[in-house]
Amino acid sequence: MQAPFGSELNAHVLTFPGRGALSLGELTLTRSRQVFHGETEVGRTADVIVYTDNSTTGNASAQAVLQSAEADFKATQQWFGGIALPQGQQGDDQTTPRTALPIQVLMDSQAGGAYHFGCNATDLYLEPDPQLASGFMVAELVEVFEAAINNGWQCGQTNGEALSRVLATERNNGLAQLQVQTGQAWWANGHQDFVSTNSATDQDNNSNGCGPLFLYYLHSQLGYDWTRITTTGGASLGDTYQRLTGGSPAQGFQDFINRLATLDQGSGLQLPASGNPFPIGQASQPSSGGAAGATSGGAITASSGRGFAGAITTLGLVIIVVLALVVLNALGIVQF
Repeated sequence: MQAPFGSELNAHVLTFPGRGALSLGELTLTRSRQVFHGETEVGRTADVIVYTDNSTTGNASAQAVLQSAEADFKATQQWFGGIALPQGQQGDDQTTPRTALPIQVLMDSQAGGAYHFGCNATDLYLEPDPQLASGFMVAELVEVFEAAINNGWQCGQTNGEALSRVLATERNNGLAQLQVQTGQAWWANGHQDFVSTNSATDQDNNSNGCGPLFLYYLHSQLGYDWTRITTTGGASLGDTYQRLTGGSPAQGFQDFINRLATLDQGSGLQLPASGNPFPIGQASQPSSGGAAGATSGGAITASSGRGFAGAITTLGLVIIVVLALVVLNALGIVQF
């Protein structure tokens, strides 16, 4: 992505309406170098180094990120099938993004969420917010893994941005409050189809409202676990649906819309605080291997166990009756 008036690379961003003080064009590598040089390391794990901008909020946010950083890294890695991030380059903070390991997390008071310079860029800039910063980090980290797995997720487009948002919310449910707003706004603005195509960017608020809701539909309505979804991938959210279910993207989008429509009783889309309204109505069953925790074909289920116990009980009663008749016959009370 090119800035409007120069050769600087623009940032891939996680933003929410009403947050942040800089436009996308101002989030440049040259500026990031100045941010980095004013920061102090607060700690590191095996895979992550966390820095603070030395502000009170920055210090608290850096400590919050550091506390869960390694667990967040490992959880994200597992969602992507346990793949390792490839070795990269150090970059120069001016024209070449850094893609080397470990992940470096920095505070930027004007971020308005989070950003990094390229899908595989491993310097992650976060808005200092002690409650949300760890989620912001996961959102950008997911995009690094999207680049590594290279199976269709595009961090600057609808599908990749949507995946980064839902997985970040899985690790920090404080982000749900922000996602509810974008989901409701997308619905109120005509609930355009951002499932069948992947042309909208990560700055499109309507796309950012639709995409996460559709991923919740795949996960909670159709029953596919996050690892199955991430490792399946696809050129669009509709393509992911088709790869998972065998159905057409149009079919998936229509069922998705029909279910959401039941939550709009004339006052707009009513979403729960979690941001995930699914399942709505009868939950569908995924194709073989889709749902986490699904029983295999030969497993004895609770209902089959109850049927077996019932059969044993009936047989026992029959034996008791037969023995009673034999005793009564021996005593001459009953003849047969």
